[in-house]
Amino acid sequence: MSSVRPLLLAARDAIEDLPTAFTSALSTTQHQQVLEAFSQLDLISQGSRRPKLFQLRCLISLLSARHVVLRAVTGSGKTIAQ
Repeated sequence: MSSVRPLLLAARDAIEDLPTAFTSALSTTQHQQVLEAFSQLDLISQGSRRPKLFQLRCLISLLSARHVVLRAVTGSGKTIAQ
């Protein structure tokens, strides 16, 4: 039996709405990381939130062991990007 929870419709739509320029540049590993990030956020927020593009880029950089400096306004989603 699979332990993977299916993504809610909103999360699947959000994945499909990602810019092609972003998704086409991803390696297979990075693509899997993006799907895992969507899955985690979908689970935590019960489908009420979508990750923003800068959050996904930060996640990929962090998982690739690169340093990230992020500057954005209050309420933009920096905490989720950490």
